[in-house]
Formats: sequence, structure tokens, C-alpha cells
Amino acid sequence: MKNNAVKTPCLSRRELLGGMAAVSAAAFFPWATRTWADSPDATSEQAIQDFLMLSERLTGREALDARIAGRVWQALLDSDERFADHQRLLVQAMDDANLTDMRSFKAFAATQPEALTQAAIAIISAWYLGFTGSVEGHSATDNTRFITYTGALMFEPTIDATVIPTYSRGHSDYWVDPPASIATD
Repeated sequence: MKNNAVKTPCLSRRELLGGMAAVSAAAFFPWATRTWADSPDATSEQAIQDFLMLSERLTGREALDARIAGRVWQALLDSDERFADHQRLLVQAMDDANLTDMRSFKAFAATQPEALTQAAIAIISAWYLGFTGSVEGHSATDNTRFITYTGALMFEPTIDATVIPTYSRGHSDYWVDPPASIATD
């Protein structure tokens, strides 16, 4: 005998409560959903790849995160409508000057238009600080855009001896014992 009953999707009480909790949490933390909306899904892969290569050149790093690069690039585009032009001109100027060592950047910047220097500083600043724009006190009206916290490059020089603030990687009072690397520093 065949069972002709139509199976309907069944949602367990646990799944229902979990889904409701997730929707409620999203309502209390609107920035969490906005973060995904701000990701540069509509931008071209080549544009982000070009920006990533420029970022690696400016920061002296070889393997920056492409996802963070996309967010930085989108934030800089949103804050300056001429940023793409400045980026292209900056790459051209760096190629023309054969600038490969960023220790020579100050001398290079002295010979370039202010807009190109500011574009380079905006890129470097975003990677090291984890945000774009300028913070103006505790104002909610400044032009800052959050990019990343744990991915900010400012934490890397001391990551072997200190933790990223608000993240504990040890037990209570872990900081009492000096880090092993302190003897070699």
C-alpha cells in the first residue's frame, strides 16, 4: 500500500526558537546586518585585485586579506568620488618613479600632487587603523567607516606579547608572567 500523504516541511520547536532568537538579535544589533550589506559584492574582482596590489605595495605586506581590501576600497570610494582616479594616478606615479621601497615614500610624496599623497595615506591609514575617515571626538556625525578590528595591522608588531584589546587568550592574570619573547626583544 502506497502512502499518498504529502510530506510537509516540519520545523522543530528548537529550530523555531533558534530562528526567532537570531532575528531578534539582528534587530538589536543593526550594524551586524549592515556590515554584510556594505561588503563590495557589486564591485569588479579586477578593481579589488588592483587595489589589493597597491595596498600591499604601500604597506610593504605580501598577503593582505582580499575581503578587507574590498571593504577598504568601497569605503574610500564612498568617501571620495575621485578616489579611483587618484588610485590609478598613484600607481602610475609610483611606477614612473620606480618606487618599490616605502622608506623612500616621503621623498616621493614631496614631488607628487597633494591628492595622490592623501590617497596613499588614506589607504595606509585604513589598513593600520581598521577604519577610514576622520574621527571627530565622540560625534556620531563624523565620516568614519568601520573596516575591521582584528584585521587592523596596528596589532601585528606586538601580537606575540600582547593581546588585541578586549580579547583574552589566556587565563585570568595571564599578563603576570612576562612573555617568552621578551628575552629576545
